[in-house]
Amino acid sequence: MLRRLARNVRLYGKLQLLHMRMRLEYEADFWIGVVGDGFRTTATFVFIWALFGRINQVQGWGLWEIASLYALVIMPIGLVELLYDGQWELRRLVNMGEFDRILVRPLSPALQVITQVSGIHGLGSALLGLVVLGTAVHQLHLSWGPGQVLFLLATLVGSVLLIGSLNYITNCQVFWEPAANASLAIMVQESIEFAKYPISLYHFVVQFFITWIMPLAFVSYYPALILLGKPIPHPWLGYAAPLAGPALALVASFVWRVCLRNYQGTGS
Repeated sequence: MLRRLARNVRLYGKLQLLHMRMRLEYEADFWIGVVGDGFRTTATFVFIWALFGRINQVQGWGLWEIASLYALVIMPIGLVELLYDGQWELRRLVNMGEFDRILVRPLSPALQVITQVSGIHGLGSALLGLVVLGTAVHQLHLSWGPGQVLFLLATLVGSVLLIGSLNYITNCQVFWEPAANASLAIMVQESIEFAKYPISLYHFVVQFFITWIMPLAFVSYYPALILLGKPIPHPWLGYAAPLAGPALALVASFVWRVCLRNYQGTGS
């Protein structure tokens, strides 16, 4: 088991490195992509900045506290695009018959799918998020010890798994509905915008949905309550935030196995 895991990790690294080398062959395109993605993700922060130019707080959240939520969202989004974004190719692979070729190779189909694409432009989002979070920590005069730093790292790992698993689950829709568009997956991806603001701003139904159905609140809101030292009615929700990603990854793994068992090929 451990030998198989080590082999998959090694192959994953080689495949991702190959994609990155391919992208870096065109240096101008690479830097345009990184800078362009940085500008795209900056747009929301500019809106937040403009909003707080007229008001001081929103339900007890100031500019740099909401900026920390924003950073906790765009960092894992960028890392998913960089390391774990091939699931968006799943619809093309199935519809074009290329998925059959993946199944006959002596390599994990899931590993082959996630390494189809390396969105190296996601590096821009990850770096911007790191800068915004560092600035927020400085502006809020927070003093984080090793415990908070480890919690932040665990949260980022969990968030990458959570967002990537959500993308994987929704893109698996192609095994039942092979239409050309990926409307469900795109809708779920766009729903990440909810996580950029305190969930207390939303109706109870929305709060319940983004906590227990599509748990995006565990990407930013609940861990931010812990990191910012804000009052939280149920502290276990904050401390359990890093576990939401692995839990959803298990769900994605189950869905994937069901998809493989029911897949009949393009000629069926």
